[in-house]
Amino acid sequence: MRELNRILVLYGSQTFTAQEVAERIWRKTKALGFRGPVQAMDDYPISRLINENFGIFVCATTGQGDEPDNMKKFWKFLLRKSLPSNSLNKLKFGVVGLGDSSFEKFNFVGKKLHKRLIQLGATPLLDVGLCDYQHDLGHDAVMLPWLDKLFIKLKDYFPNIQTDNINDTFIPKWKVSLLKNEKNDLHDRQFEDIYFAKGQKNAYLEATSLKVVKNERTTDETHFQDVRLITLKSTDGNKIDYKPSDIFNVRPRNAKEDIDDLFGIFKNHDIDIKPYYKLLVEEYHDDMPVPDFLQQPLTMYEIAEQYWDLKAFPTQYVFSLLATISQDKLEKDKCIELSSPAGQEDWLNYCRRPRRTILEVLHDFHRSTSKLTIEVLFELFSTIKPRSFSIASSALLSRGLELDLLVAVVTYTTKLKKPRLGLASNWLKNLSPGDCVYGWIKKGTFRFPDDKNIPHILIGPGTGLAPFRSLLQERIAQNVASKDTFHLFFGCRYKDKDFHCRQELMKMVEDGKLSLYCVFSRDQDKKIYVQHKISEHKDMLWRLVNQDGGYIFLAGNAKNMPDNVRDAFVEDVFCGAGGLSLQESKELLRHMEQTGRLQVETW
Repeated sequence: MRELNRILVLYGSQTFTAQEVAERIWRKTKALGFRGPVQAMDDYPISRLINENFGIFVCATTGQGDEPDNMKKFWKFLLRKSLPSNSLNKLKFGVVGLGDSSFEKFNFVGKKLHKRLIQLGATPLLDVGLCDYQHDLGHDAVMLPWLDKLFIKLKDYFPNIQTDNINDTFIPKWKVSLLKNEKNDLHDRQFEDIYFAKGQKNAYLEATSLKVVKNERTTDETHFQDVRLITLKSTDGNKIDYKPSDIFNVRPRNAKEDIDDLFGIFKNHDIDIKPYYKLLVEEYHDDMPVPDFLQQPLTMYEIAEQYWDLKAFPTQYVFSLLATISQDKLEKDKCIELSSPAGQEDWLNYCRRPRRTILEVLHDFHRSTSKLTIEVLFELFSTIKPRSFSIASSALLSRGLELDLLVAVVTYTTKLKKPRLGLASNWLKNLSPGDCVYGWIKKGTFRFPDDKNIPHILIGPGTGLAPFRSLLQERIAQNVASKDTFHLFFGCRYKDKDFHCRQELMKMVEDGKLSLYCVFSRDQDKKIYVQHKISEHKDMLWRLVNQDGGYIFLAGNAKNMPDNVRDAFVEDVFCGAGGLSLQESKELLRHMEQTGRLQVETW
C-alpha cells in the first residue's frame, strides 16, 4: 500500500465540543493510516492551505450565527476579496457543522464555510454535515453516517484503505502514565483551578479570578426549584469588563460524592489508581500536542474533580471503547450492540432518555470496568465543558469589580431512582462566600440600539430576566431609563414563590423607570403565560413596534416559549391589532429578525 497523504483536521470551537468531535475524527483517520494535524483553525498557518490536498473542518455556530473565537482570524482571511477563485483548487474537503435547531440561524457557520471553500475553488467530497444537538442521538445522528460516506469517498483516492474494522482500533491521544507515589499527601486539600490558577494562558480567552461574595436563594423554600442570585467579585482589584447581555463562562467541578464513587470503582475492581497518584501526560503523536495545563503532573484527584465530566451520559463511542477491552462475552456483545447503528434505539433507552451517567454505566458493566487502564480512561471520559450564564448585573454599579449570576439549579427525575443533577448549577449552588472561581467574559448575542429613546420590549420569564436586569441597571445608572422606553414581560409560577428580584423591579416601576407586565401561571386555576400577557397588551405593543420603531428582545427556556411568543406577536399583535394578513404578519416578524429588531437568546 502506498504511503497515504495527510488529512488536515481543523476546528472552530467555542465550548470545546467541536474540538472533541474533531479529535474523534482525527483518531479515525489515524486508524486508517493517514497523517496530519488536528488543531484550531486560528492555530493553523492559513497560508499553507493552498498546498493541502485533503481537509476536514468541524465548526460550531455561536450566538446569532457567529463563528467561534478560535476561528475568527481564519474566517476573516478566507473572506478577503483579493483571494483568487482558484486559490484552493487542490483541496478536497468536508465540513461538519455543530448546531442547535432551536436557534434561528441553525448551523450558519458550517453552511457559510462550505460555500466559501467552494467559491475559492475547493472540491467538496460530500455535502456539509449539519449536526443537530436537539436530535435524540445528538450530533452523532448526522456525524456518524457522514463519516461513513466520507471514508467511502476517500477510497476513490486511496483504494487500499480498510474501513471495515475502523471502530475496533484504539488510538490514544497522548502517552499517559502514573507516578505511583505511596504517600497520601492530599489530606482534604482544596485544589486550585488546574486551567488558570498557575498562570496558564489560552490564546482565545483570558480568565478572571473571582470570589463569591453572596450566594442567595431567590425562590421560596417551599418552591420546587432552587434559583440562586450569586455575586462574584474581582480578587485582584482589576475591573471586569462587561456590558449588558454579556456572558460569563465557567468550568464547574464534580461533586465530592461522584469523585469518591469513581475512586470506589477503581478500588472495588483492583484498578491501581489512587487519588494521590500523579498523572504524567506526554506527546504520543507529533500532531496532537499536550495542552499547557496537562504538561505538569497533576494528582488523579484533580483530574477527577476538574477534567473528567462524571455527570456526562456516555455516547455510543464509549461502548465501542468498552468493547475493545472487555473480556466478558455477554458484556462485550452488549457493548458492541449499544455502539452499533442497529443498537441506537437500545442506547437511547438505556443512556440518553433516562440520562444515565458514565459512572452508572461503569457500575452496570462491572466486568468490563475491571479491565480499564489509565490510557482507556482518558478516552472514555469526556472533558468538562465550560458553561455559559447571562450576567444579571451592570458593571456600572460596582465600578466593574462585581457581577451577578441568576442560576436555576437543575434537578430532575427520570425512570432511574437517583435524581439527575446538573453539574454546573449544583456546583455553583454549593459555593460559599470566599470560594474562588475562574471564569471569562464573552460578548453576548443581544445588540441593543444606540438610540436610548427607542422602546425596548423585553420578554424574560424565569431566569430569562438575567440579561434584562443587567440592561435596566445600566440604563438607570446612566439616567436614560423610563417607563416609556422599557417594557418588561416577566413570568413565573407564583407571585410569592419565584418572582425573582421582585423588590428591585417594583422599585424601578415606582421610580418611573420601567413598565412591568407580570404573569403568574399557577396563581389561578387556568394557567397563563407571557404570550397571553402579550396578547392582552396587543394594541400597546403594535404601537411600540409600528409607530415607535420598538425592538423586541426574548430570553429564556428554548423549549416552547419562543415559538409561543412569536405566534402571539404574529396572530394577536400584528394581525389582531395591526390588521395585517397572516402572511404579512409572518413576513414582518421575519424582517424584524433579519434586521435585528427581534433578537432571541434561549437555552
